Amino acid sequence: MKMYKRYALHQSPLYMLHSQRKLASLLKVPLADLLILPLLGDENYQIWPLSQKRRDVLAGFPPSSKQRLIQQPKALLSEVHRRIGALLGRIDKPDYVYSATKGRSYVDNAMRHSNDRRAFKIDIKNFYPSVKYKSVVSFFECQLRCSGDVARLLAKLCCINGALPTGSAVSPVLSYFACVELFQTLSKLAKASELEFTIYVDDMVFSGDGANRDFCRKVERELIRHGYKGHKISHFKPGHVKVITGVAVTAGGVAIPHKRHVRTRLFERAFGRTQNLRDARILGATLIGQYREGERLQRGSRERAKPIVDRLRSLEAAAAQVDKIGPARRKKGRLSAVGIARLAAKMRALRPSV
Repeated sequence: MKMYKRYALHQSPLYMLHSQRKLASLLKVPLADLLILPLLGDENYQIWPLSQKRRDVLAGFPPSSKQRLIQQPKALLSEVHRRIGALLGRIDKPDYVYSATKGRSYVDNAMRHSNDRRAFKIDIKNFYPSVKYKSVVSFFECQLRCSGDVARLLAKLCCINGALPTGSAVSPVLSYFACVELFQTLSKLAKASELEFTIYVDDMVFSGDGANRDFCRKVERELIRHGYKGHKISHFKPGHVKVITGVAVTAGGVAIPHKRHVRTRLFERAFGRTQNLRDARILGATLIGQYREGERLQRGSRERAKPIVDRLRSLEAAAAQVDKIGPARRKKGRLSAVGIARLAAKMRALRPSV
C-alpha cells in the first residue's frame, strides 16, 4: 500500500499560527487579497440549485423532488480552500475516519463492517449547512491554537453565510475537525458497546451485536445534544447484505450493489442510442468512471470501458468529417439536422453492444 506523509495536529504548519501575514505566505496569496476575500461574501461563489444531473435526465431517471443548493467557490477562493484542505488533510486522524484522508477510501470504510453481525447507518441532515462558523472558529482557536484574528480569518475564508459551503474542497475535512468532539463521543459510546464505528463525511456506521435500535436512539440523542439531527437511518439484520457508502458488504467481502448495476445498464442503453456528440460525451464519461470505480470491487470492469472509448472516438471522427462536408455543429456540441442524418448512417455499423 502506498504510504502518505501524515503528522500530528501539533506538527501542522497551521498550529499556533499567530500572524495573518504568515498565513498569507503559507497559502501563497498576498495578504491584501486574503483580507479582501471574506468581504466579498456571496460574490466569491457560484451558487445554483441542483435538482437533477444531465446524465440522469439522459438515462431517463425520474426527476428528484429534493433540490440541493450548490455553493462553489470561484477561482482564488477555490485555490485557498484547496490549500487549507490539503494542510488539514495531512493531520493524523483516528482510524474510524475514512473521508478526506489519504490512503483511505469509501471502499475501505465499507470493508470495516464485513461481518455477519447486525448494523445500522445514520447520516446528519443538511450536514455542511449545519456546521456553523462558531464551530469552525473554535477548531482553529482551541485545537490548532491559532491567535483569535487568524482563527477568525480562516473561518471567514472557509464559511459562507455562517456555515460550511456545500461545493468546496475544504468542507469534507474541515467538517470533521469542526465536529471532532461529537465524533469522539460517538467513538467512545461504540467502544463501550464493543461496536465497530466508522464515518465517511457525515455517513456514520455502527456494526456489532449491540448495534440495535436502542443504541441508535442513543446516537440520535447525542446528535441533538450537539445541535445536529440524524436522518436516513437504515438497519441491517445479522447475515444480510449491508449497503455502506455505495458498496454491498457481506461476510465474504464487498461487491457492486444491485441498484448500481441497474443504473449502469440504463446509462449504457442511453449511450447506445444517442447520436448527439455532447450527450455521448456526458454518458461516456459517466460509464467510464463507473467502470473504473467498479474495478476496485469487481475484476473485469475496466475492460468494459473499451467499447465506450471506441464509440466516442468514432463519434468524434464522424463529427469532424461532417464539419468538413456539411453545416457546422450548433452551439453546445449539437449537430445540425443534416449532420445528424449523416452521422446516424455512419454509426449504424459502428454501434457496439454495451
